[in-house]
Amino acid sequence: MKRTVILIMAGFMIMAGCRSKRMTEVDSPRSVMEQETDISVEVDSETKIRAVEERFTFTREEDESAHDAREFFVIIGSFREKANADRYTAEMRLKGFNPVILLSETGFHRVSVDSYLLEADARRRILQIRSDFPEHEDTWLLIRK
Repeated sequence: MKRTVILIMAGFMIMAGCRSKRMTEVDSPRSVMEQETDISVEVDSETKIRAVEERFTFTREEDESAHDAREFFVIIGSFREKANADRYTAEMRLKGFNPVILLSETGFHRVSVDSYLLEADARRRILQIRSDFPEHEDTWLLIRK
């Protein structure tokens, strides 16, 4: 029953964030995977970290040169409108983050606050942000495709 509730909640999160029409359950700790688009979405059943694999571009050249070698990005916000992402970026700077805006292949402006070479490091940072900033409990992992 608990697993069913978690899967339903994860499904709503995925549908809201990625406009997917169809999801299927997979047999792994990462229990939900999006289909029908070319974007993979998984939710870790233990940590509740949502991981999305997609293509994106950097919105500023200086951000690209600083983060281009990295594959794992900690996303703290996602917006359809760039102006909203810009405002949110300013708010995150006031909290001590150094945010970068990424333009996803789906047209969303992802606000990343950290990037890593190793997935485990990114996941640890997400858990730390969720602990230190409870208002950002929906922070998630973007994996570069």
